[in-house]
Amino acid sequence: MLTRAFKDKEFMKKVLMIALPIIIQQLLLTTFGIVDTVMVGSIDRGIAGVGLASQLSMIASTIIFGVNIGVGLYIAQFMGRIESENIKRSFALMVSLCLMVASIFTYVALFHGEAIIRIFNQEDDVVHIANEYLQLVAFSYIPNMLTFSFAITYRNIQKTTVPMMVSFVTMIVNVIFNYLLIFGIWFFPQMGVRGAAIATIISTSVGFIFHIVYAISTKQIFVPMVRHFKEAFQRKFNAPILKRTIPFVVNETFFSIGSALYVVIFNGLGTDAYEGYRMAETIVSVMFVIGMGLFSAAGAMIGQQLGRNDFEQAKRYADNFLALGLVIAIVLGTLNVVLARPMVSIFQNTNDAVIENAVKVTMVFGLRVALRIFVGLMFSIFRAGGKSKFVMFIDAGVMWLVGLPLAYIAYQYGGIRDIALLFLIIQLEPLARIVISMTAYFKNTWQHNIVSNLRA
Repeated sequence: MLTRAFKDKEFMKKVLMIALPIIIQQLLLTTFGIVDTVMVGSIDRGIAGVGLASQLSMIASTIIFGVNIGVGLYIAQFMGRIESENIKRSFALMVSLCLMVASIFTYVALFHGEAIIRIFNQEDDVVHIANEYLQLVAFSYIPNMLTFSFAITYRNIQKTTVPMMVSFVTMIVNVIFNYLLIFGIWFFPQMGVRGAAIATIISTSVGFIFHIVYAISTKQIFVPMVRHFKEAFQRKFNAPILKRTIPFVVNETFFSIGSALYVVIFNGLGTDAYEGYRMAETIVSVMFVIGMGLFSAAGAMIGQQLGRNDFEQAKRYADNFLALGLVIAIVLGTLNVVLARPMVSIFQNTNDAVIENAVKVTMVFGLRVALRIFVGLMFSIFRAGGKSKFVMFIDAGVMWLVGLPLAYIAYQYGGIRDIALLFLIIQLEPLARIVISMTAYFKNTWQHNIVSNLRA
């Protein structure tokens, strides 16, 4: 199976066509994210403050991800059948749901932000910085999360160069304004973390406007008219979609809350430990970019074949993706361990304790990267076939049944206070996912055409 994947020229060509622009996009996002973190790191406790403030947007983003994945899998299968009207209705439904979620989180951030931050950390200086950032960055939630809907849709119709270009423009704008507003360059005031928040508002708004203008001017297949928004909320159209989407949203909600609880535990180890974890997480995100490209390619390619009822081709694609993913997982995991210290060394204005924590956690992330890439591919295959409840169980379910209890027991009763060791123990969580996923995969229960009877 391994050699077949690399010898299948038609498969590799499609993978590269879809995945390469996404990889470049994610690489740009990650690289500029590291630059942002380095700039924020110049502010005392800036990394911790912005990291804590970002927990709310991370929860919102994962819920939005659930919405986009749930509705997006229908767009992928509709694209396999070239049903443009249903693609427009699906996109209208996706955007409407995302707008509602983003609006709710904007309200929560503006009026209850400090109370939420204090769940994670009680240090007044860190809370002050986090809240100062959150009160402004909340205004970026709506444009940022709607932009994500465009990006997911382009991936499902296999036009991944568009979000890549938008991301490039957005990140350039973000880095420039971060530099100008954090440090007070030229005639701009020195605003610290507030400057970072304003830069995020400006850049996300630019990206959202760019998407709207481009999609309308080029007459993209998913651009809806007013009637498509009305039709999207007709029960006979949206009921089957929501039935499969809700488990994705529930999964992402519980997964994001679980991730936030990990942050609570990590903060219990001290701010130095948490800042080390945040630095490692930011650096290692570079390694995940290839995985992001593969996940999107797998979902789009397998979803289209299932929409055409070509189950044999869908299975061949899935086998090839798993073989390709295994090789990439091993290579990236090894690189992550070998390059841990050189990658962390870019943070020069941070104390030694934070740096050492970051190096050790980065090494553990080598295992995390390898496992997560393989798990992510399994999820993409199951999602393409509409197995939303099963994904909910092996994703959020395993986190709450395996990962969180392990972390809590190790911290509370095992007396473990080393962030790297605690993080290593948590990696039993993705191992459990792989065992469960592979058992289900070989039963072929994921091969479903979910759009054959769906009409507005």
